[in-house]
Amino acid sequence: MSEPKKHHFVPRWYLQRFVDAKGYLNVYDRETETFRTQKPEKVMAINNYYRQLWAPVGIDPNVLEKSLGNTLENDAKSAINLLLSAPATLDDQHVADILSFLELQRIRVPRQAAHAMELMRKTIFRNAPSDVQNAVLTGSLQIAVKDAFRFDYMRMLVGSLNWWFGRMRWEVIEAGHGATFVTTDSPVSFFNVDFVPPAEAGIALAGTMVFYPLDSRHLLIMRHPEYFSKKVEASKLLPDPETKDGHIEVTSGAVWTVEQVNRVNWTMWQLSGRIVVSPTRENLEKCLEPNK
Repeated sequence: MSEPKKHHFVPRWYLQRFVDAKGYLNVYDRETETFRTQKPEKVMAINNYYRQLWAPVGIDPNVLEKSLGNTLENDAKSAINLLLSAPATLDDQHVADILSFLELQRIRVPRQAAHAMELMRKTIFRNAPSDVQNAVLTGSLQIAVKDAFRFDYMRMLVGSLNWWFGRMRWEVIEAGHGATFVTTDSPVSFFNVDFVPPAEAGIALAGTMVFYPLDSRHLLIMRHPEYFSKKVEASKLLPDPETKDGHIEVTSGAVWTVEQVNRVNWTMWQLSGRIVVSPTRENLEKCLEPNK
């Protein structure tokens, strides 16, 4: 039996929540500045993205791809459905499934992998002898970070974000009449009013909010309780969260205007890696307009 080569870094079931009436995504490619329509299975996928060629003998190099499809993503899909339809019925396991999924979805996308690799290159450069630094600066030497580091980066971060997500207040926003949320190849995005996109603030700053479009009609916003109550400045560094389970406060019912939705869409656009999708091309074109 052949192994699937196309590995989605954003799940197909999630992308299907942003299709048009014919089952197609309207796609904008920021790199080529072009529009197109595609089926979800063709979007946000890279050949062998999770394949670990260096896996020891006896270990399936596609183990991550298979575990994502068989466990985490299926469990998260069910829990997110409940978050949309009946948030009061979410139990501890549902919350844990969403937290784990959002954390991995944040760190596994190419944008975050590229950011991690660039940080590693800068770290190596700073700690290199002066003659090596000069060689890099003159172009006679390059610092190459192997793709395996992408997996090391994910392993390092797993477990570090969900404690922050778990202490935040969650709110499910509905798009009003005529409004539609986009999503991107970096769907779990961090926004802080003190940082102009595409700059992203750290999760430990009080004003940092998490944006995650649940579908084309609903957006999950997660906020730190301190900033939600306007007790601290947006750039204030918060202490590490206590490592214990807590109750997730979820509110819903707020309906946003077209203008409010467009502002979030513009922000998501700026914080994307390359690809932005929506049920309509018109909605994507609005993202090209300056944020007001």
